[in-house]
Order: sequence, then structure tokens, then C-alpha cells
Amino acid sequence: MSYLDTFLLTGNFEFQSRIAAAATQQALIFINDERPEFREPARLVIISSGNAAPFVALVAGQPEMTAESTDGDILAALQFVWPEYGAALLNEPVTPGE
Repeated sequence: MSYLDTFLLTGNFEFQSRIAAAATQQALIFINDERPEFREPARLVIISSGNAAPFVALVAGQPEMTAESTDGDILAALQFVWPEYGAALLNEPVTPGE
């Protein structure tokens, strides 16, 4: 995916809204998770829906993402990047895909 494609996707309001909705749904699940890298992003998303914004860029940057991606595609991409984002928030080493 090119930088232009990612930029255009992050500027797509419908796509942003779908990711924000998925992030809110996942936050309600992950808020009680024992793992801090899951719980910390959940806490931030629950405090303010605007805190889901980093997930828009992270999900949109996944190579398979398009404006036509299904909700399942978005959820899978979100679940993939969630722990890496949480580890970065906690200033921990990031291990992609674990």
C-alpha cells in the first residue's frame, strides 16, 4: 500500500468511523484484560472516543485494507495492531504479531 493510499483511507470518514466503532467495542472487552498492553489502549478509548484515532492510521496502514474492507477485515486488523500499540504506550518492546 502506498503512502497516498494510506492517506486517502485515513481521510475517509466512513472508514474512520468504522474503525472507531470497532475500537470502542474492543475496548469494552479489553478493559478487564490482565495484560496491560491490552488494557491501557482500552482505557484511553473508553475515556474519549477521540483516543481511537491512532487505530485509524494503524489499521489503514495494513496492506490489505481498502475502503471496501469488511467489518471482519477491520476487526482482524484492529486486533492485530492492538497489543503493539499498547506496548508502545507502555514504552515496552514491540513484538509484532504475537
